[in-house]
Amino acid sequence: MDGYAAAAQYYDLLHAERSAARTSALLAAARSEVRKGVLDLGAGTGAVLAALAENLPEVPIVAVEPSVGMRTALYARLAADPALRTRTTVLSETAERFAVAEFADLAVCLDTSPAFPPAYRSDIWERVHNALVPGGLFLLDEPQLTEPAVQQPREVGRATVGAHTVVGSVRGEPAGQRQWWEYRYTVLDAEGETVSEAETEFYTWPVTPAELREELTDAGFNLKDDLNVGGPVIQARR
Repeated sequence: MDGYAAAAQYYDLLHAERSAARTSALLAAARSEVRKGVLDLGAGTGAVLAALAENLPEVPIVAVEPSVGMRTALYARLAADPALRTRTTVLSETAERFAVAEFADLAVCLDTSPAFPPAYRSDIWERVHNALVPGGLFLLDEPQLTEPAVQQPREVGRATVGAHTVVGSVRGEPAGQRQWWEYRYTVLDAEGETVSEAETEFYTWPVTPAELREELTDAGFNLKDDLNVGGPVIQARR
């Protein structure tokens, strides 16, 4: 079962603009010279990928996305942009199974890394390291230790679509060693009545900054000063 199917149909409406703006700012702050290729790990609907492509014209891209729902939106984005389609390769493997050797001089993993189970992280970092050419840069979110409980739904965005309004909300709470999240998407009519609802549940895994840096160092990365572009981002160079 695709746990992201419910989110995929609404993701670009509520989140794509933020993702694109953050990616553009991230690239500007990192000042990375990218000429060989880009790896987008957890590409989702392609919002980050599109921003990367706009800032890095003509560079080939490999997008890793295991969710069928997210990939459907990603392929729709590529279908609407023939130039982007010719230089984007989509892999359906999970992060711990994809394999690309010395392809990219930039790898990104945004809004995704906290969802990697601890048992898989070392293998994922090694695979990213192998995908980068020597000197290549890896940019990823720093997973937080413990997110605060959000017991009452908190709105994360809304968008008007014709006579309807799509509203996204989130709630979450600690669940043992994990953090549980529920994203709910509600479609309202012009009178504010509910037309439909869909929800996505998933877990994230807290990790200390020191633990994450140790994992990346063990995978062969050299760590650089962090960036803070819409949230803490780690710079790790092969």
